Amino acid sequence: MKQCSFSTIIAITLMCMTFTSCSYVRWVGVERLTPAKIDLPERVRRVAVLNNQPMMEEESSSIYYLDSRIVVDSLAQYLADAAYFDEVVISDTVLNSNMLIDYNSRELRPTIVMELCRRFGVDMLVTVDYVAFLPNEVELPYVTGEVRVRMTCYREGEIKPIASIKEEAWMDWQRWNAFKASAVSLSVAKALSTIAPQWQIEEFSFYTGANVWQRDAAVYVREGNWDGAANLWRQQLTHKNRRRRMEAHLNMAVYHEMRDDNVEMARTHAQKALELSEEGLKMKNGRPVEPTRDYLLISEYMKNMERRGHDLERLKQQMYRFSNEF
Repeated sequence: MKQCSFSTIIAITLMCMTFTSCSYVRWVGVERLTPAKIDLPERVRRVAVLNNQPMMEEESSSIYYLDSRIVVDSLAQYLADAAYFDEVVISDTVLNSNMLIDYNSRELRPTIVMELCRRFGVDMLVTVDYVAFLPNEVELPYVTGEVRVRMTCYREGEIKPIASIKEEAWMDWQRWNAFKASAVSLSVAKALSTIAPQWQIEEFSFYTGANVWQRDAAVYVREGNWDGAANLWRQQLTHKNRRRRMEAHLNMAVYHEMRDDNVEMARTHAQKALELSEEGLKMKNGRPVEPTRDYLLISEYMKNMERRGHDLERLKQQMYRFSNEF
């Protein structure tokens, strides 16, 4: 009996040592400048934000119209703070219906676009056409529903709008009195990300915890010392253990993408890491084996890396007006 208990203790101890020595994945959030959803010509330097939502009842049984004047003011302020345009002009007076091609579409006539651009001395108009909250369920003080925003961008000399912004987002609030302010902020943020590059948090995953090098490197990452972490990861690239090499290659891919936007070097390391994890896709008894967690993790990273690489090239084009200094 005593021998059995002792063996059990040894087994549990070894199991704990195995699990505590295993590597695991951490995510780190990094603020990165992301491109706008639309590509504006470099010569668009001055913008006017106009109110084009007709006067409506504040609320009905199925819809709550947000105050478009507040949205116009907020959007203009956000655009000014973004410092992407040289000048931002604002007019929260609702545009006359005789300026529109169609009342329901709220689209401006090309001649009116030309007139307004010259009146305000701008290169582009941004009209706030529709901002509302559609409740799904209201059980005070809780409320859930959908925020909808529609805005349009015009340039002088163009027959049609250069961009139509239609965004929807599901939201829930714990306080009824706070939902309108939050809905306005959300609608403005949605529109802003379409028009101008924005700073957003991007999450990167990396391996840590398997050995003292990874644990020390994780401390460096937490302190923002990516060069110090990379020096430790490089030591593992030629390690005799296949898994250590795999983890080091993925971590170095993250480093090169994070530190110097070197997508090519990041792609090289990520591809090597993927090759080292391919045992999860091999055939066994004539049947494919399920992909390993590592294979899926690295594949997801590579997919996101390619997206960020495309975003970076697009951002360079959009920031050309600043000589790519960003």
